[in-house]
Amino acid sequence: MKKQLSMLFALLLAGQALLACGGDTKSNNEQETNSVSKETETVTEAVTEQPREYADLPEKDFGGADAKIFIAYNVEGGTVNFGVSKNEFGAEEENGDAINDARYKRNSTVEDQFNVNIVDYDYEEDNGYTPGHDQVRTTVHKLVMAGDNDYAFMLLPGYTVCKLAQEGSLQDLNDMKNLDFTKPWWDQKANKDLTIMNHLFYTTGDISTADNDATCTVLFNKVLAEQYDLPDIYQLVLDGKWTLDQFYSLCADVSKDLNGDGKYDETDQYGAMVWDDIAMAVVNSTGDKCATVGDDGSVVLTLNNERTISALDRYIEFGRDTTQCFQYQRAVDTSDTVAINMFSGNQVLFFMQLMQIVPKLRDMEADFGIIPFPKFDEAQDSYYNTVGSWHSVFFCMPMGTADQEMSTILAEALACEGKYTVTGAYYDMNLKTKAARDEQSSDMLDIIFDTRVYDLGWYYQFGMYNEEVMNLVRLNHAAGQFTSMYEKYAKKANKELSKLNEAFAAFEG
Repeated sequence: MKKQLSMLFALLLAGQALLACGGDTKSNNEQETNSVSKETETVTEAVTEQPREYADLPEKDFGGADAKIFIAYNVEGGTVNFGVSKNEFGAEEENGDAINDARYKRNSTVEDQFNVNIVDYDYEEDNGYTPGHDQVRTTVHKLVMAGDNDYAFMLLPGYTVCKLAQEGSLQDLNDMKNLDFTKPWWDQKANKDLTIMNHLFYTTGDISTADNDATCTVLFNKVLAEQYDLPDIYQLVLDGKWTLDQFYSLCADVSKDLNGDGKYDETDQYGAMVWDDIAMAVVNSTGDKCATVGDDGSVVLTLNNERTISALDRYIEFGRDTTQCFQYQRAVDTSDTVAINMFSGNQVLFFMQLMQIVPKLRDMEADFGIIPFPKFDEAQDSYYNTVGSWHSVFFCMPMGTADQEMSTILAEALACEGKYTVTGAYYDMNLKTKAARDEQSSDMLDIIFDTRVYDLGWYYQFGMYNEEVMNLVRLNHAAGQFTSMYEKYAKKANKELSKLNEAFAAFEG
């Protein structure tokens, strides 16, 4: 992605969002030449070394047919950053908002190219409340069983889509014509991590920005970093020295009882502020997973290993130290308001959350930076940043799609066009310009998104290890409790895992 960014932003700012996304490359370039302004032509000449790619799709006219997209997300009503619907296809017109306008242009481009009308169905908006993942799963399952699936495709929560795949309600995307998952507008990490026994029932990419929003990250307050003369944190990342030990060491340097009352609460200063789900991110930051696809294509539990236990024990110990770590969901309430105010008020050095918290800090006066999760140690080959299970969203096609050709063509076209419009707007306007405060953060975003982890163990909730791993921290268990917790739920987890592998093995027949 990093190699494409300069081109993406130039094209976005130059107004090239209306370029066609299918057909022969030569004919598309001719259309581009005829439609762009002189300003755009100048910018295009500057990026000719990295020309955009086009989807290899047939020329089709769908006669103005409606293409319905089913959209459902796991959101947390009432909180600052999750309390609104995240409908990514409901852009009815341009309104000056970069993300909305990019979505509108993407939709319009594809609609015009294939003479089709994109219709968004927002499950939350239609029902008037935020649905749970079981409710969404039941709704989709009923559509499939009744043979009443008139949706082109769906964007569904991770907890929902994985169960639908296991029960056979989804189509294998690998078998579908017109979808080319080798293309850069599909997330290759997701394709690899989510393929079980050569079957890919759901994935993500530039068809959605929800995978970006759901990616765990670390923010740091530059005012505190400068005040305490801390080392260059960006350079630590680039040098491969941004490790868990380094993180804990820096946290210890800045914690302070600001009012001197002898107790630590939301009025004091901390090394880090954490959110419940960060425990799962710590596991994945080591390069390990709760569950992994093995060499034979089946899923195996990999949570119980020396690195994971070591990382979690240290994190549990850190979380129990209320002088250094502030667990805002436990100490105050589940709202992000207090957390945002504390970080904005220079009371926290590191804020560990999801990427979608970043736009909520646009009004923050103090500068902040964005960095990946720390490595287990310097010997680790890469940084790893998990895509949160609760907030993850995936593209899929349930069984019984009425017009499969139209569905696949539109999905490929929207993903392709999204790469050069919506993704560019997301990076450039939403993060790299409005929220992130420096050029280094831009580079860090590339590292974060290029090292994402999709952990099937969290999505399938084997043994409810996702909840139990979080409980080790949020319920203030002492370090050293991992093994007993793991053994307690191992039988349940292995039974669920066996059922999953049996279900996927049956698909082979």
